Amino acid sequence: MTTSHWPLLTERLELRPVTPGDAAAFLAWRSRPEVARYMFQPPWTRELAERKLVDWSGAPFSMPGDVLVLAVVDRAGGRVIGEVLLKWAPGTGQAEVGYGFRPDVAGAGYATEAVRAALGLAFGTYGFHRVFARLDEENTPSARVCERLGMRLEARLVESDIRPDDGAWATELNYAILAGELDQLS
Repeated sequence: MTTSHWPLLTERLELRPVTPGDAAAFLAWRSRPEVARYMFQPPWTRELAERKLVDWSGAPFSMPGDVLVLAVVDRAGGRVIGEVLLKWAPGTGQAEVGYGFRPDVAGAGYATEAVRAALGLAFGTYGFHRVFARLDEENTPSARVCERLGMRLEARLVESDIRPDDGAWATELNYAILAGELDQLS
């Protein structure tokens, strides 16, 4: 991973690769059942957070399957408030974007701002052609983020996965945007 573009700065945020020291901050959202359910995984424990952040902090991002996880830092307070990840997807020129934030910062536009920066990174720095997001249909705030960014709803997969928290079938929405479409929004 090149370091010439770190940190990635927006008006209010700093995005940078995660470090092992971010594990405690990540627990602020990843340990919460109401957040983890939309990540299709159980809430994190401290041990899992520490292991994941060690793994992610040194991971390459150069081929399909690789994941780049970025800490989202509120520049005004210096606090890690969320995460954005890019996963190099199978197929030519495609990546998946994912994100999660502390519940106490919901509604402030941080997710939209951070994901827009991650899309710019995906298209501008890494040269991806298409970026997509997969989310639970019941996660309406996440769907609104995708729509604000100009991502189009491409698929609705009815009862395609089971949530680990309650065992209920969930319907997945797939949003996507092409490199040239992001440029049209600027």
